[in-house]
Amino acid sequence: MNAYLVDALREIMQALQKRLEVHEGDVVALFRRVETGELRMPEVLSFQEIEYALALFGWVASVGPRKILVNIQPLLLKPKTLNGDIALGVFFNDPAFAGSPPIPCDCIDKRTLIRLTVLIVSYIFYDEFHYPQPEAGVYDIAVNPFQKLKWLYRYWFNQLEVAEKYSGLEAVFSAQNLHHLSIKVPEVTGLASLSISCAGDLLAVDALTPENTSHLFDDIVDFYSTTDIVSANLESTVDDSKEVGRTQSSGQPAQMNTSKKMFNKFIAEAKINFFSTATNHSMDWGDDSVVATLDVLKKSKALYAGTAASKAEQDDIVIYEKNGIRVALLSFTMDLNGYKTPIDKSYLVNEVRFNDVDPAPDYSLIKRQVKEAKDKGVNWIIAYCHWGWEFEMYPHVNVRQAAHDIIECGVDTILGNHAHVSQPSELISRADKQDALVVYSFGDFVSYHPESRNSKISYIIKFDIVEVKLALPDVHDSETKGICLNTYELLGLDALPIYIVNEKLADGRFNCRVVKFYDVLENPDGYGLTEMEKTQLPHLRDKVWKDILSPLSSISRQTR
Repeated sequence: MNAYLVDALREIMQALQKRLEVHEGDVVALFRRVETGELRMPEVLSFQEIEYALALFGWVASVGPRKILVNIQPLLLKPKTLNGDIALGVFFNDPAFAGSPPIPCDCIDKRTLIRLTVLIVSYIFYDEFHYPQPEAGVYDIAVNPFQKLKWLYRYWFNQLEVAEKYSGLEAVFSAQNLHHLSIKVPEVTGLASLSISCAGDLLAVDALTPENTSHLFDDIVDFYSTTDIVSANLESTVDDSKEVGRTQSSGQPAQMNTSKKMFNKFIAEAKINFFSTATNHSMDWGDDSVVATLDVLKKSKALYAGTAASKAEQDDIVIYEKNGIRVALLSFTMDLNGYKTPIDKSYLVNEVRFNDVDPAPDYSLIKRQVKEAKDKGVNWIIAYCHWGWEFEMYPHVNVRQAAHDIIECGVDTILGNHAHVSQPSELISRADKQDALVVYSFGDFVSYHPESRNSKISYIIKFDIVEVKLALPDVHDSETKGICLNTYELLGLDALPIYIVNEKLADGRFNCRVVKFYDVLENPDGYGLTEMEKTQLPHLRDKVWKDILSPLSSISRQTR
């Protein structure tokens, strides 16, 4: 018997019991609305799952959820049940329940039953599952079974497309206007510039092996790989002494490790020359693997920031220089999935707990690195921030506040990741300086989340940092006459929507590719999409790209 599973089930059962003791009437009324079709279920359910779900919701409402909970608890905690042998017929035919079983017990598989159970729980705790929840403490999903259940619901069924209730964030983001940043400065002006591109998370595990990725980047290198700085977020270790891929122990966060062969693809094929390395998976395999990954990075000659082998290395700010323009590249993560850096080695990972509320984030590390960068004469500072909640399409209120705080620390641009779905962008106003661009989440880049609909679309951006000469006012007899000041601005902003293809081939292998979204939209049969994936494309275009991500989609020169 799995002790962790027993404890997790008991914790969830206690939460259900507490909820139903107070709100059973509300839950029954909600279930009736689902049964009658008044309240829509997730669009990603199969027809059979919809049929089963409607029957189950009606049956639970008729029998009574508290009565069912009392009778199901002993069954769920039996060893056979924990081992996967779920005797549905025994349960549904219990004399305590009148009538026939709501679903055919002899043909439903374990996975479908688990999905239906998660769905039912999501309607018992409707607001907690269907809306982002304001945070009041420390981010603790690594040890919280109820939070893990919410994670599973959002991965399978509903990547939340609403912001926190009453936050007004949907209106805030839809009102953003990025058009003045999209102005492309003609080369004939002779203004000095430096170009940057950025994409999302590199998490090459599961199906993402060298054998399955022969044409991984072919379709997007013309947009992504042609800038001076080509950047992405390395969300795993690269340590050949550890098991490659996703390693999952019961009750523990998944440990991620990418092979050197896949890492070499990032450099050789995508031309990535800067990796942000501070992520929630940085410490998955301990401090030795952090150092092993750093060794791989150093041998590759690529730049990186976010992890370090010493305090001196942490303080040695990464600066890229071209045409006299110096750009500092910083990287921070909000969490380490419950792992800790050794007390005497806090320099291993740049951890700033953006997601936490009580205590509030400590920005002293960011302030120190910003000062180091400015002391070295940089003209622009970019912070790559690993933050937010997975499978939610809007940042939380406190993460947005963190963005404002980081800009106040002296950062010029924030490029965010971690959510495994895309989130919108924002401009933060600054006195006597160009508004600061914040990208809250690019979404996945090289990653495998095949059951999350909204994870299949993400985006890449590129922009220029341009040296702009401003003439001082031409006042008669003024000592400033004819003098120009040099300032720096972010211009030429463009965004490319991409689609994550994980095509399963007849021989059991995969054809994994990152491709242009509008190419897939025009020819879905040419990319090996399933019928379900084809039906999802209009939603990804209309709701995700054109609506939620409208500040970027409206300035994209890559949209047809």
